[in-house]
Amino acid sequence: TSARTTAQELRARGHRVIIFAPRYVDYLDDDPDVVRFAAGHWFKARDYPVAFPVLSRVAPRTAYRFARERFDLVHVHSPFVLGNLGAHWARFHFLPLVWTFHTLYHHYAHYSITPEETSRAYILWRIRRMLRKCNRVIAPSNAVERVVLRLWPSAPTRVVPTGVDVKRFAGGNRMEARQQWELRDDEVALLYVGRLAPEKNLSFLLKSVAPILKNHPAKLVMVGGGPSIDILKRQTHTLGIASRVIFPGFVEPEKINDLYAMADVFTFASRTETQGLSIAEALCAGLPCVVVNAMGAAEAIEPGEDGFLVPPQERRFRAAVEELVVNSDLRAKMSAHASARSPRFSKERRVTELMTLYEEAIIEVRAKNAEHFEIV
Repeated sequence: TSARTTAQELRARGHRVIIFAPRYVDYLDDDPDVVRFAAGHWFKARDYPVAFPVLSRVAPRTAYRFARERFDLVHVHSPFVLGNLGAHWARFHFLPLVWTFHTLYHHYAHYSITPEETSRAYILWRIRRMLRKCNRVIAPSNAVERVVLRLWPSAPTRVVPTGVDVKRFAGGNRMEARQQWELRDDEVALLYVGRLAPEKNLSFLLKSVAPILKNHPAKLVMVGGGPSIDILKRQTHTLGIASRVIFPGFVEPEKINDLYAMADVFTFASRTETQGLSIAEALCAGLPCVVVNAMGAAEAIEPGEDGFLVPPQERRFRAAVEELVVNSDLRAKMSAHASARSPRFSKERRVTELMTLYEEAIIEVRAKNAEHFEIV
């Protein structure tokens, strides 16, 4: 999402952007400026393909494509196979290297097929190795910047959250979406958008809102796919709320704004989120949010104004959601505040910040290159 949004805005400003990414099964690109690498499923997370390490390194056509484009800068989005390849190309071509630290990878070692402690140690080594190579490191939140600086105190960090298309998320079709998912006019729709996976703390979310769904005219809509979908569906039966929870599955990005428009309250319980991009999207759609107060997700909310930040306790989370469910005036007030503050999330603003960072890195590296070659 971050790479796509940024690339679209940069291209709209007249810049050339080439994306190098792993190949997804049954997905075809119609964009000639997207270069795909052969990929497989190396981890327990089967919905995330990873490029084959050896094939990526020795792929002559992609290396030639990179050299032919005469890039000004390399921006990577992971410290692993393709991120490492981008770092290698940047060094070989004397280009600045920028990395966006999207994910707390060391918190996801349980997805590896190797022992968790071994995987965590390896991941931390890869992260530190990448941090050492970068000319700039982008943190999507202040919380992530603190993590980066603990891992590598001299990392040249800058906080630049991923931007969103504010107008698009504010313009969904509420009536059509509610009809599609058979929501009555008097039903309050709670919404979650994101991956259905253990790290999203969704079992906690279901247990927290179950009494609300039983005692009030409300439904929970959990949008997304992932490894936990069957477990979560079984849990809804165990909790006696199966008829009150809707699983639309994966929704195409161009259609997701209708689901935000359909909802009345956004709920988010993850404790390891670097930014919580879906929270920003929800706020742009005018949704009051109830968010567990942890990591970067907490930074999007103005507590008491456009939502509630609560500790990771079921009772406290439930109380905040219930207050919004039963109080339509409060929902309307928070919705208005969320919409009024949404321009701060705009992709235009964030890409302007990103371009400033790019220019700084380019000037810095070109000066070093000039000094180096003059000495040589």
